[in-house]
Amino acid sequence: MHESLQRFTKYFDSYEAREEAFRKGVFTLIPRKHSGPRLFWRDFRQISLDELLKLIEHPVAYITSNPRDCLAFGTPWQVLTAAQLCAFYQKKIDIPAVEQVAKDYGVHENLYQPIRTLSGGETVKLAIAKAFLFSAFSQRLTIASPFSWLSRDNGFYFEKLYTHYADNGLPVELLALEGEDSTETIEMPDTLPSAEYPAVDFSIIFQHVVIPLSSSLNPLQSKDACAQVDDFDAHLFSPCLIVGENGQGKSLIAKVLTGAISFQGTARLKLRRPAGPPRLLFQDVISQTLLRSFDGIVSSASGTFGSKPLELYDRIFQEYTAQLKRLKTGSRATEFPAEGEFRPLLDIKVLLVAVRLCGQPAALILDEPDWGLSRDSAIALVLAIIRVAHSIGTPVLLISHKPWWFKLVKSKIHVQRTAKKLDKDQNYSFRINLR
Repeated sequence: MHESLQRFTKYFDSYEAREEAFRKGVFTLIPRKHSGPRLFWRDFRQISLDELLKLIEHPVAYITSNPRDCLAFGTPWQVLTAAQLCAFYQKKIDIPAVEQVAKDYGVHENLYQPIRTLSGGETVKLAIAKAFLFSAFSQRLTIASPFSWLSRDNGFYFEKLYTHYADNGLPVELLALEGEDSTETIEMPDTLPSAEYPAVDFSIIFQHVVIPLSSSLNPLQSKDACAQVDDFDAHLFSPCLIVGENGQGKSLIAKVLTGAISFQGTARLKLRRPAGPPRLLFQDVISQTLLRSFDGIVSSASGTFGSKPLELYDRIFQEYTAQLKRLKTGSRATEFPAEGEFRPLLDIKVLLVAVRLCGQPAALILDEPDWGLSRDSAIALVLAIIRVAHSIGTPVLLISHKPWWFKLVKSKIHVQRTAKKLDKDQNYSFRINLR
């Protein structure tokens, strides 16, 4: 972490503690979504006019732990235009043009792209650009999980934002999880014994893959865009790390492999044994809960085959606890909640993994698995998932821009995007190369 950030940053040992501090910082106007609809609607009903008036009287620029939650419009152009208008009406001063702000914060190529199609890195850059415009009238800046979304090469956008606020005498508050900003690679002497379970190998094949992209909301653009994936055929070993900078197509590749989006061509992940389709756990697992409670997620898994979800849930938690002890971490994060209490994010995350493993998938893909967890907790959880998945012959693929996992993995895939046009008759936005 940049040394100048230390004076702005407060650290928390759990997602729930960090979220509670963030909610207080924005006058509790953001309901919690991680533990099902009952908690969400309880928070929602407690929002009062007094709190809304406080935000009006003491405006705060903020970025939520999932940056999409603070972007209310359909495209980056709409988000930045609305922020620009707010800045102009609040302060009669010169406000930079939307196009200039977008260029300064690296989202100029995405201005008319639907926000739902942006990568995590592109989304947080847009949130940063919006927060920059809000500096014209806000009294402070508050950011949750500032180090989870941007790759190292894109960190200067974040530095540019907090420097701008600090230079203008505006308080900056960064709320992070313990170890979230670490760049150290974890050492793996005996944490994951390789002799206990046999090595899990697999193959990935891409042939003539073309991915239709969502249409631009710019009415002047007549062609629907698409991306092409270069042909790729590799024999790999689990755990496998998928690396690349923000916006290079890592998550897009994972969605193709798991059938989460439509595409043309052939994309397969093959095992030596019969298996179900590969499964994916999103970086923002909260959106993947569909606002279901813990029990609701369990009941939704009734149609899977193989082990029962709660059995795998217990196995993963037992492994997690053992790994956390090996990392010499306190045991508070391993406690199970009492009956009737709202489940913490860690519980939900473990359950979602267990549900996916129930189907004996060809692979389990974890997109930025450290999201919402402290460093030690994230490492312990990933190790636990790998051990349980390998015990049933399922490979694990990690998508991450952090260097934590380099010594853990047995193979790597590097994803790189280029904007080169491939065919004059096709509107290829970019191509993706795997190596």
